[in-house]
Amino acid sequence: MASIPDTAQTAYDRAAGVRALALPAIPEELRALEADDLLEAAERTLEAIDAHDLCIADENFTELEATGARFTNCFLSCCDFSGALFTDTVFESCDFANTYFDGAGFTRCTFKNCKLTGASFMEASMESVSLEDCTLAYGAFNRCRWWAFEARRCDFSGADMAEMDLHYIILDDDRFIGTSFFRTPLLGIDFSTCQLEGVALSDTMAEIYGTKMNLYQAAALARHLGVIIAE
Repeated sequence: MASIPDTAQTAYDRAAGVRALALPAIPEELRALEADDLLEAAERTLEAIDAHDLCIADENFTELEATGARFTNCFLSCCDFSGALFTDTVFESCDFANTYFDGAGFTRCTFKNCKLTGASFMEASMESVSLEDCTLAYGAFNRCRWWAFEARRCDFSGADMAEMDLHYIILDDDRFIGTSFFRTPLLGIDFSTCQLEGVALSDTMAEIYGTKMNLYQAAALARHLGVIIAE
């Protein structure tokens, strides 16, 4: 008798390849950036800057470009960075709550201990980006592209992550409670160390094909399919 191949496992193995993240290249010498400098910047281009303890809200920074930059302990809530480009940039202990990054590009960037609650990253692109101990609850990531992306101990609860393009994703101890993955293929992603509860999927649940989960996560999703789990 011929055996039936485990097609889901095969698909997962093919898609779960790891791409090493390229870390931000930060120049040794950085120029201190004051709030007035950022607000009055004519060319909207920042190079080799150190932004520390800035406190700015409700300002327009659309299409701003930053490279070789460091933002530390900055409050930039409710600002608009739509179309901005960040390359080789570090964000640490910053507050970007309810800020717009729609259509923005992030390449070789790191976020550590940042507040991004309610932030919008619709159609943004993130390549070689890592997040650690960040809050992204209720964020909008619709049609966002992640390529070589890591998130560790981050909270994506209530986030809208519909129709995303995900490749080479590493997740560890993250929270996805009430998160929407509508029409986002999760092939090759390992959720087994994460909290995955009450997520929104399409009626066919095709999004989770080739996804790795622990026993409890799989059982919870099976109940949505009408499967009765023996105790």
